[in-house]
Amino acid sequence: MGHHSAVVLLLVALLVPAVAAAKTPEQIFQQASQSVVVIHAYDVDGNPINQGGGVVTARELVTTNCHVIEGAASLEVHYRQQTYGANPSAANEERDLCQIRVPQLNAPRVTLNTGRVRVGQRVYAIGAPEGLELTLSEGLISSLREFDGSQYIQTSAGISQGSSGGGLFDIEGRLIGITAFFVGEGPNLNFALPAAWIVELERGGRARATVGEQEPAEVRWLRRVSDARAKKDWTAVVSLSQQWVRVAPKSARAWQELGDAYAATNRPRRAIPAYQQALRYNGDSFDAWHNLGWTYLALNQYDRAIEAIQEALRIRPGHPRAIYNLGAAYHGQGLRDKVQDVHAQLRRLDPALAGQFAKRYVKP
Repeated sequence: MGHHSAVVLLLVALLVPAVAAAKTPEQIFQQASQSVVVIHAYDVDGNPINQGGGVVTARELVTTNCHVIEGAASLEVHYRQQTYGANPSAANEERDLCQIRVPQLNAPRVTLNTGRVRVGQRVYAIGAPEGLELTLSEGLISSLREFDGSQYIQTSAGISQGSSGGGLFDIEGRLIGITAFFVGEGPNLNFALPAAWIVELERGGRARATVGEQEPAEVRWLRRVSDARAKKDWTAVVSLSQQWVRVAPKSARAWQELGDAYAATNRPRRAIPAYQQALRYNGDSFDAWHNLGWTYLALNQYDRAIEAIQEALRIRPGHPRAIYNLGAAYHGQGLRDKVQDVHAQLRRLDPALAGQFAKRYVKP
C-alpha cells in the first residue's frame, strides 16, 4: 500500500467516529422524549381547563409555559402511563416561563444547551398536540428575535395547538428552548423560549427583578410592541402581541394590540375576535370599538361596522375620523342622505377631512 493510500485510510478512520456520533431523528426522539411530559390543568370542580407539554429540567422539576397552568386549581403530570400530582414552583409570567414540582417523578433531566444558537441550525420539536401521544417535528432555526434582553427562537419546526411547553432540541438531543406559541397563519412562525431563561428562573424564581423593571408590566409590553412597530417588523408585532395575551389574558389593551397587529398585516378576520376580547374586558374602549368598526368596514360588513362605530362615537362624540368611517359605511349601504349628513358634520369639524370624504363618497 502506498503512502497516499495509507493517508486516505487514516483520514477515513478518523472521520468514522464523528459520523457515527451524529444522532438520527429517531435516536433524538428516543432520547429526548424520555424527559417530556404532558400536563393537565383543572379548575376547582375538577374540570379540565388546559393541557400542554413540559420538560424535566431538574430532579422532580418540570419547566413549561405559564399559560399552560394559569388559573388551575390542580395539576396532573402524565408520564409513561403514570399520573402524578404537581404544584407550582417558580414563575416568570412576563416571559411565560414557569416550573412545577412533581414529587416521585422518576424521569431523566434534559441536558441544556444555553450557548449561542444559529439561524439555519437544524432542530427538533417534541410535544403533545391536543393531549395526544408525543410527536416529533423537524425544522430549522429561521430567526432570532430580540426580547427582554435575550432572543426568542423562531423555528420552522411545527408547533401545533396544545404543544406549548414542549421542548426544542438540537441535533445532539440537548434542549435549546421551550416551545411557546405559534402565529396561526403563514409558514415558519413558531417560537420557543431560550434555555438560558430556564437557568435564570432556577436561580432566582423571577428572573432579573431589577429596579428598572418596577414599571407596570403593561408599560413594558407596550414599549416592546411599539418598538417592533416602529421597525415595521410586523411578524414581531404579531408574535409579541400573541405572547402578551397569553401572559395577560384579561388585558383589554393586550387584545387590542393583537387586533391592531392582525389588521396591520391584512388579516381582518383574525383581528375581529381579538377586538371583541378587548371589549369584553373594557367595553368603553374607543379605540377597540373604532378599530373593530373599521375592520368590519374592510370586510364590507356595513351593518356591523355602523354598530361598532356608533359605540365609538358614544364614547367620543364628534370624533372626526370615526364620523368619516361611519359615512363610509353608510356609503356602502347606499344611504345617500346619511352620507350627506356626515359630510356636513365633517365640514364643521375638519374641513380637510371633509374634502377627502367628498372626493370618495359624495356624488356630484
